[in-house]
Amino acid sequence: MLSNVPSGINAMARNVIINHPNAYNCEVYRRRVGRTSADEAGGSPTMGGMMVLSSEDEDDIRWELVGLGFALPGEQFQASSMMDRRDANNGYADELRFLIEPEEMIGDPGGFEVLKRDVIYVLLGEGENAPKVAYEIVDVEAAVNVPPFVTRYVVNRRDDLDIADPAEAEDDTIA
Repeated sequence: MLSNVPSGINAMARNVIINHPNAYNCEVYRRRVGRTSADEAGGSPTMGGMMVLSSEDEDDIRWELVGLGFALPGEQFQASSMMDRRDANNGYADELRFLIEPEEMIGDPGGFEVLKRDVIYVLLGEGENAPKVAYEIVDVEAAVNVPPFVTRYVVNRRDDLDIADPAEAEDDTIA
C-alpha cells in the first residue's frame, strides 16, 4: 500500500524527464573488463598476489553502449564559491545531479538499469555529429526513502572521455 506513492512518483518523474524541454538525450556506457579470468601468464594481471579489487583497478577495460536515454539536470541553480578576490565565481561543477531515464523501461526490449560507475554522454545537439560530454555516475541517491526508491544520480565530469567529433570515435565503444 505504501509503495503506491513512490511507484506513482517514479511514473510521473519518467513522463516529466522524457518530455521536459530541458532534458538532454544521452547514451549510457558501462565498463567491461577486457581480460579473462585465466590470463596467459597464469598470475594476477594488475596488482600481483593481491588480485584486483574492482573493475576500476583494471588496466584492460573497454566501454560498451548499454542504451539510450534522457538526462535532466536535477539541481541546475546551485550556489557556487567565489574566487579569493571576489570578482568571479568558481562554479558548482564539483558534482552534479541528474534524473536519468532509459528510452525503454526495464523489462522491455532495450530497457536497462542505470548503475553506479556507468558513464553517461550528454548529447549537445541533434544528429550523429553532435558533441558528447561525459559524466560518470559516482553515487545514487534516494529522493524518497520508501521502496521502490525514487532515484537521483550524482555525477562527476569525465573530461578525458569527451567526444568533440563523434565521426572520429569508434561505433558503440569508447577508446
